[in-house]
Amino acid sequence: MKLSYTVCTPDTSGKYLAYRGELKEMFASLKDIGYQGVEAFVRDPRDMDQDEFCRLLADSGLELAAVGTGPMAAEDKITFTSSDDKVRNESIERAKAAVDFAARLGAQVNIGKLRGDVNKGDSVSAREWRDKAFKTVCEYAALKNTVITLEPQCRFAVDNLNSTQEALSWVKRQQLSNLFIMMDVFHMNIEDKSQAASFIDGKDYNIHVHFADNNRGIPGTGKIDFVDAIRVLKALGYNRYISLEIEQIPDCYRAAKAGFEYVNRLINEE
Repeated sequence: MKLSYTVCTPDTSGKYLAYRGELKEMFASLKDIGYQGVEAFVRDPRDMDQDEFCRLLADSGLELAAVGTGPMAAEDKITFTSSDDKVRNESIERAKAAVDFAARLGAQVNIGKLRGDVNKGDSVSAREWRDKAFKTVCEYAALKNTVITLEPQCRFAVDNLNSTQEALSWVKRQQLSNLFIMMDVFHMNIEDKSQAASFIDGKDYNIHVHFADNNRGIPGTGKIDFVDAIRVLKALGYNRYISLEIEQIPDCYRAAKAGFEYVNRLINEE
């Protein structure tokens, strides 16, 4: 297993569960701590200097583990299920831009809140719009040899595909060869009956994991059983990235360092 940390890209301005700062300094700090990759939270990759990002990341020796699309919905209020045709179209174009960016560095694109709510109007149409958007984005991503992941998120974040089991069932129905899931223990703790059972259920589709404690803090500071999470992931042969997506308290560097030290210790324990 490899560890990555979430970072804000220069095109974003909101407050996120991610490191914010100058790219060169962020990457140097995370590399010094021991991380192997970063997960980039983007609002609109077309508004950032991608060449500089790629160059600085390569210079640091870090990998791009994933591209997160949360800021698109958070800052610009665009989703796949908007009742406004222009907004829906923009959300798809924005997702395609994220695919272009991710493809440059061999990363995946994660879709969480960007999928939008489905129960705040015409639910039948909203579900059709959501599913059609995923199909469109996945087909585009396939041309770039890029995969898309759906993130099951709790009911307080989005009103559909909340549990691991719901998400898995939906992904299987879509029959898209490059559509997978990523699993976030914070959301699993709210929606799933068993963390271990969900990891087992998702083993053939789960290609990325988020860690944060139930208080959104550094792993090990709350009630989620990370010892069990690592044990199960090891038993399943999971060897991909775990990204820490946590509150930046007391500050970005110290949160990243404490989180790495705790999770890395668990990974390396026999």
